[in-house]
Formats: sequence, C-alpha cells, structure tokens
Amino acid sequence: MGYPIQLKTAVIKKVLQGSTPQHEIASEFGVGLSTIGKWLREYKHNGNRNLNSKEKRPKDWTAEDRMAALIETGTMSVEACTVWCRKRGIFAHNLDQWKKDAISAMTPKANKEQIEKHKNLKKEISALKKDLSRKDKALAETAALLILKKKAQEIWGEPGED
Repeated sequence: MGYPIQLKTAVIKKVLQGSTPQHEIASEFGVGLSTIGKWLREYKHNGNRNLNSKEKRPKDWTAEDRMAALIETGTMSVEACTVWCRKRGIFAHNLDQWKKDAISAMTPKANKEQIEKHKNLKKEISALKKDLSRKDKALAETAALLILKKKAQEIWGEPGED
C-alpha cells in the first residue's frame, strides 16, 4: 500500500521549509524517517514526477499482465528470464507462482453435488469406523471373559461336579 501523492507533497514541502525537524514531521504525518528520506532523494533527483510513479510490485500486477508475462517468458532460457524479471522488478519465483495459479484456475472445480456426496461419504466412513471400534472392543471383552471362564474351570473344576 503506497502513500497518497497529497501526503508525499505535503511532507516534502514541510521538510523543504526547514522550520521543523524531520523526526517531528515523521511523527506528525505518521511516516517513517527513512520513507521521508527516500521521498526527499526522489524529489531532489527527479522532481515531483517520481513521487507519482511507483514501481510495480508483483502483487500489483493484474491477471492480464501476469498472463502476458508468462507468455513472454515461456520460451526464454533461465538467464534471459532472470534478466527480464530484473528489468521489471520481479523475481523468477513470482513467475513460477503465477504459472501455478493459472494452472490451478484452469482445473475444473468440484460442483456442489460432488462436495455434498464427499461429505456424506466422510460421515459414513466415520460412523463405520466407530462401529468397528465398538465391535472390536466387544470382541476383545468376550475373548477375555472366555479365557477367564476356562481358567476358572481349570482351578475349581466344572460347576456341579461336587
């Protein structure tokens, strides 16, 4: 997010007047000292026109610009692509991410019916897992009771043998 041009020009005017220290101007306008220094250097070097222009950051590129960049760099070598990116203020990894985004946008999305079916299948699987777990526990308990019954018979004999 860049600062509005009106704020930049107001800060530059106040700094150039020289009556107020820069750190006070920075706190008054809510701008960092380094930002004021950068604006001042740009103003002294290029005048007001550079305050208006802002380098295009990768996130500022429109979808059309991104697609055009992908098409333009698609057949380039790695070195040529790096030079191209450097001239435009982006990195090769930005192009890679844009390519992934474009590919994912082209893959068909699941419709609502498929999503609902998937949810229902997940619920059914969950219910079946719970039922299986319950039955496993019951089976283990039954097996334990049978073993205890056999051990009791070995120790005390069959019921009714007295």
